Amino acid sequence: MTATPWCKTPSGARSLLAFLITLLLTVPTFSQTPIFPVLPYDFALFPSSSYAYADFNGDGQVDQAAPNGINAIGISFNNGANHSPTFGTIQLACQPQFVVAADLNNDSKSDLAFSCQTPNQPAYVGVVLGNGDGTFQAASYYAVPGAASVPQLITVDLNGDGYLDVAVLTGSSQVGVLLNQGSSKPGSLLTASLYAAPTGVSFLYIGAGDFNGDGKQDIVAGNTQIAVYYGKGDGTLNTPQLTTATISGSQPFVTGDFNRDGLADIAFLGSPAQSPATSLQILLGDPSGKFTTGINLALDPSVNYTTIVPFQNTITSNVTNFALIGNVTSIALNDGNGNLSLGESYGVSTFAIAQAGSNGNTNLYFQSNVESVALIGNGNGTFQGPPATVLGGGSSTTLGLDLNADGVADALSIDTAGNLVAALGRGNGRFSVTSRTPGTGQLLVTGDFNGDGKLDALTIIPGNVNNQGGEILSTASLYFYAGNGDGTFQPNTTPVNLTISAAGTPLVGDFNGDNKLDLILPYGTNVVEGPQPPNGVFFFAGNGDGTFAAPVSLPLPYNTIGFAVDLNNDHKLDIIGGGTVSLGNGDGTFTQQPLGITGTILAMGDLNGDGKLDLVVGNNNDLGLYAGNGDGTFQTTPFYTPQFSTSYSSASGIAQVSIGDVNADGHPDLLVQYGFFPTPGFEFAVFTGDGTGNFANNLTVSLPSRLSAATGISTFARVNNQAPVGSSDHTLDYLFGTGGAVVSLVNQLNPAPSAPVALSSKTVLAASANSAAPGQQLTLTATVTGGTPTGTVSFVAGGKTLGTAPLTNGTATLAVSFPAAGSFAVIANYSGDSNNTPSSSNPLSLAIAPVASKTTLTISSASAGTNQQLTFTATVSGLNPTGTVTFASATATLGTASLTNGVATLPFTFTTAGSYAVTASYAGDLDNSSSTSAAVTVAIATPDYSITASPSSATISPGQSATTTLTVTPVGGYSGTVKFSCGTLPSGATCTFAPASVTPTSGAATSVLTITTTAPSTARLRDRSIPLQGIAWASILLLTLSPRKLRRLNRRFARATLLTLLLAAGLISFSGCSSSSPSNNTPTNPGTPAGAQTITLTAADSSGSLSHAINFQVTVQ
Repeated sequence: MTATPWCKTPSGARSLLAFLITLLLTVPTFSQTPIFPVLPYDFALFPSSSYAYADFNGDGQVDQAAPNGINAIGISFNNGANHSPTFGTIQLACQPQFVVAADLNNDSKSDLAFSCQTPNQPAYVGVVLGNGDGTFQAASYYAVPGAASVPQLITVDLNGDGYLDVAVLTGSSQVGVLLNQGSSKPGSLLTASLYAAPTGVSFLYIGAGDFNGDGKQDIVAGNTQIAVYYGKGDGTLNTPQLTTATISGSQPFVTGDFNRDGLADIAFLGSPAQSPATSLQILLGDPSGKFTTGINLALDPSVNYTTIVPFQNTITSNVTNFALIGNVTSIALNDGNGNLSLGESYGVSTFAIAQAGSNGNTNLYFQSNVESVALIGNGNGTFQGPPATVLGGGSSTTLGLDLNADGVADALSIDTAGNLVAALGRGNGRFSVTSRTPGTGQLLVTGDFNGDGKLDALTIIPGNVNNQGGEILSTASLYFYAGNGDGTFQPNTTPVNLTISAAGTPLVGDFNGDNKLDLILPYGTNVVEGPQPPNGVFFFAGNGDGTFAAPVSLPLPYNTIGFAVDLNNDHKLDIIGGGTVSLGNGDGTFTQQPLGITGTILAMGDLNGDGKLDLVVGNNNDLGLYAGNGDGTFQTTPFYTPQFSTSYSSASGIAQVSIGDVNADGHPDLLVQYGFFPTPGFEFAVFTGDGTGNFANNLTVSLPSRLSAATGISTFARVNNQAPVGSSDHTLDYLFGTGGAVVSLVNQLNPAPSAPVALSSKTVLAASANSAAPGQQLTLTATVTGGTPTGTVSFVAGGKTLGTAPLTNGTATLAVSFPAAGSFAVIANYSGDSNNTPSSSNPLSLAIAPVASKTTLTISSASAGTNQQLTFTATVSGLNPTGTVTFASATATLGTASLTNGVATLPFTFTTAGSYAVTASYAGDLDNSSSTSAAVTVAIATPDYSITASPSSATISPGQSATTTLTVTPVGGYSGTVKFSCGTLPSGATCTFAPASVTPTSGAATSVLTITTTAPSTARLRDRSIPLQGIAWASILLLTLSPRKLRRLNRRFARATLLTLLLAAGLISFSGCSSSSPSNNTPTNPGTPAGAQTITLTAADSSGSLSHAINFQVTVQ
């Protein structure tokens, strides 16, 4: 695809941007030195966050690619300084949103990757490969599933194949990755892989870098928070992790290696929620995968910084600085190790890009209408442009004062905290804040109110009125600050309650002719609903000592208090404003008359050379010059109407007009400050006068700014130390306020300023503590005041340098320790710099001595037996105490132990019974004094035991058993074996133990004793005869039934035996038949006798050395 010149497009389509540029292409040229500096223009570049910048045609110039909103990318080919660019276009099938330039196919030619969308279709990522000659190949498109838009994209090699991939944001909730097909198909992308944002987190910006040093590229995305997706090295990403960053107002962050450690870092503007940025913060990449906190550079919130532009001073530098863009642009300088300090500021502040110039130095290009204006870099972190000084101004700033009588204009302001801020002019267009006097106030006026010849200050808190109901919520107060004549002020006096509310800025002058400064104070406001609050004008007569008389009400409308001047040449101050002239009577009263001219009076002066004051009146966007008649009246037809010859904008919002001689012809000139359209910024039109009322538009200076109109005040003043002094200065410089800062336009008709004379600095030293132990770390802090001091501070004690530290925002800190005890006088010596003289602090006395330690002793048990181990524990408090602790009893040393984390322990056994008072004595060390604990008493006893029975008695019937539990309790660490035995038992009783012995090593041990008794019983004979009867009868039967042969052997013997057996059987049977008779029982067994029996129980040590006995009583019923 060819980049077609727009002028040849068949359809006649034109980009509005290109159209305006072609119409307004002429760069202003000057045949002589312009009165005020004009920043160089570059028509080929129009800085924007969605544009791409690279050399597309190989001519060494940086070109621009921009989505133009009509399904095309516009190309501006840069033809060098003072030459108009050539324009081209790349037609697309969708509407581009965001463009980046990169070499996607590794052919060393710049390509373009872009995001685009088509209504009712998914968003796309597109690629056009460059041919290196300003032409491009046909676009390729890659859908991003589920994404309605792709607001940002970057190129990064996520899989390590040497080809750049594309990472995108899909809406606000996902990160997408489209991998480059690499060597197989260079510059072609694969299907997008999507990664969700952490819960509750949305994205607006995306960046990349190796944040953990593993050689794999990672992705960061954020809005008010930042999440990091660590890369796996294969084109995929890990689950995101949230960082600790809290970003100011959803502002973009930037990535890079800011401390040169080889790991990528993140820089962002931090602040409390919904507040302007209060600091520039850096999160440092770390191999652990967890970011560490780097520098936190404090910023003034009144400047409202919103954008960070990283840059290197030159093309060969590897140190990254930052341009911080807010109401002005401030430079944060990096020392190469990630330590930042604020450098100079400049009075331009739109979106900017950093590009190297032909000399290798980096320039900053700012968006301005249809072109860019450049701050030309000097290669050292400074630039050529209108100097700005951040004052921290809140609601009021006064410029053009000479606070220290050196002939150079100074500035006085109230900062956002209500402090009175003095900034002395340095003679080169810059100012240095030299004092901040604590106080309060919103409105500011100056004058010599106490008659000492030095400028004083008055501040006023206006008081509040309910805008809905008109009632007064608070009354106004006035504060007086006496000036010291050197740019410093005395603390404010007791406030004066003005009794009114909605006070305005007063007019200052001698209105009653007593040569003392008075005040004319208007008050009142218009409310939306309800009755209007009180309004009017008070006259406060000055007493000449910084106080004022009681107010006198004047019959003047509160909205007519504009200027205090002598309109009728009667040497009495008059008042003009709000369409009314109030002629002064010289006594603090006035006579009113109508002005007869419509509009706002912006300035007054003799513009036509007749010795009478004339008016500059603004009416909407027009100006008119009206001649004064010298009697308090004016001609109602303007004698001159300035015509603005602005080339690139429409004048709108005329804010300031200043009158003074800027071209050294002795005639008053006009400088008109106004906003322009269509982009925000200021223009300054210089109308040079001929002294007779004729003017010519000599110069128009454009300053791109985030602000659409001037803020604060403006004035002609002398800021160049080489300009003529006082009334002979006919080449005045110009000052104007802009959102917390003051900007200088130095008149170039004067010689260049010389280096500023160094301001007197002051060094104050403080320490984190005024006493410490030897070796204990202290932090010394030196605070240096002066003209924004830089450099180093050395800390000295007794002629020996303790160390040197750099100044950061006026403070230097050093961690020190003293190895020995003593008293040391420390001094901080500031080395000075080009703006500040060296200075030394008063000596600071430090007392170095060991701290008092305290030792506490505990013992593992308050009692023990001989040879039983105890543990002594000593706890020592102090300053990380080290060394040894000695344990003793009376005069005997028991042992020594070393401290570990403040604790020393000693195991110990006593071999002799007794009571011992033990102490622990800490020997002390370099940082800690010695100390001894209170005595702790421990009782040591001979090993023994006791025995008890529970219950100690029992009542049973004969034949029953009685039980009791025997408990053996060790005493004095006894650990032997105890055996049990019973003494004499009653008849028929037995005793048993379960168990028969115990070993009470871990406390008491028990055994159960059982006493068993016997019941009485009786024996009977019948029972004994029964077996004999059986034997007799059995024998008879045997003989009867025996074989016959046996019977023949001894018949006689058989008969005798049979007869005997029959007789025995009969006797036994007879006896058995009478067994029921008592006379047949044997004597009774009595069993265990009844009654109470005391049984002695013995518990004896197995070694035989100890024995204890107790009684157990058993009652048998």
